Amino acid sequence: MVVPHTRCAMAESTQEELRARVGDSAGVDVSGQHFAVVPDQIETLHADVATVRSHPLVTRSVRVGGFLYDVDTGLLGPVC
Repeated sequence: MVVPHTRCAMAESTQEELRARVGDSAGVDVSGQHFAVVPDQIETLHADVATVRSHPLVTRSVRVGGFLYDVDTGLLGPVC
């Protein structure tokens, strides 16, 4: 299972916003830090599931699916 969640800071923020939030929280300069921002969470989920499915160590008998966890409702919904 590949399971991102709603209201994810990585999916709702820019590089600059994350650097500011983390820098403020940690009290250190993180201006050179790269964060893996996710511009389209569903598109990224599809790509991640495809990557797992195509890995040579994951046989066709292994079921791989993508789901989205809604942090507000506690529900897990299938996506791919």
